[in-house]
Amino acid sequence: MNHNELLKKVNPVYFSAKGCLGLLAETKEPDIMRFYNEVDKETITPGSIDINNPITKSWVVSIEVRYNTWNVIAQKTDCPNIVDLPCGYLPHCLKAAKLNKKYYGLDLPIVIEEISPIAFKNLSDAEKNFVQYHAADATNYISLRNALKDVQGKICIITDGLLGYFNRYDLKAVCQNIHRLLREFGGCWYTSDYEFSDLMAATYALVTGGKKSDMLEANTSGSGKIADADNSDFIFNTGTLEERKNFIEECGFNVKTFRYSDMINFIPSLKENPELMQKILSAYQDFEGWILTADETAETQETEIPFAQNFSVKDNVLSISISGRLDSITAPELLQKYEEQRAKNIFDEIHVDAANLKYISYAGLRALKIMQESCNFKISNMNDEVKKIFEENQEKI
Repeated sequence: MNHNELLKKVNPVYFSAKGCLGLLAETKEPDIMRFYNEVDKETITPGSIDINNPITKSWVVSIEVRYNTWNVIAQKTDCPNIVDLPCGYLPHCLKAAKLNKKYYGLDLPIVIEEISPIAFKNLSDAEKNFVQYHAADATNYISLRNALKDVQGKICIITDGLLGYFNRYDLKAVCQNIHRLLREFGGCWYTSDYEFSDLMAATYALVTGGKKSDMLEANTSGSGKIADADNSDFIFNTGTLEERKNFIEECGFNVKTFRYSDMINFIPSLKENPELMQKILSAYQDFEGWILTADETAETQETEIPFAQNFSVKDNVLSISISGRLDSITAPELLQKYEEQRAKNIFDEIHVDAANLKYISYAGLRALKIMQESCNFKISNMNDEVKKIFEENQEKI
């Protein structure tokens, strides 16, 4: 596998981000179209989206509202730095640069490698000084901190569509990492993920006349398939609103809310149907997003072991020791090194020493599964947390 294929194998979630761009292209918004016309459409079939289909329309409207809400937040915040996590394939950088705010677009390596050159192609020379893109994993503090190494002043972190892809264990790591960043830089965290699945269901019901429960079930099923994970413990998909809020507060955040009706008073894709637009806008008065700040009295996790890997071959056995975290950032590195070893050595067994492996994500599990498919595979010395992840995801390794 080449580098791009490795990234796709361990990070299939990027399909979802590209799908959002494809749906938004139906709005014909100029900035969206600049990016859509440049992106590789291997997961987007041009012309396949029927904008007249009521179900598709509900998706387009919901994603359009998220996109425009992001733009309003970027304009309203007094923070000079905007951290877009995850940035996906959307042209948020164009908005931030025009506001003379520093923009940090963070996402999986597969996304950043494609969207970064497209973004800079659409920025003026002056605007380029405001924009940076970095590969990062929200569960990996080192990757986040490295991406923000030159930040000066407060940060406004905006997450849209992120939290629904994590189980409680991973979500806790994400929240701890964001908490650390806010403690260091100051600022706030906006997220529309608190009630967005419910808002999407309400949109679906108004557009199609269908049941909200049908859309909620589809969202839960869809996110699990895209994340290639059992999402029964994904609180932002299956938990109640109260459970979600309690979880965030337990992670050390002070919670304030904003209403979508305070952010959005017009939906461009529905300009030809003002009656439906007004019904949807009226319904949105009942839905909230969060503005989170770090509780200074809460404890944060301060230690993290850098990723390291060591390979050796003896008696037709490839031995690998792994330290630190095996996640969406480091799993491609492991596979790349593995492919190099396979090209120059003959072996029929793989032994992985996990004594210093502190964390493994679904991306890490996918990487090990690819290695397992080539020959006999053994992993030993797992700590309790890593062992638990393996036991809960036996089908992946």
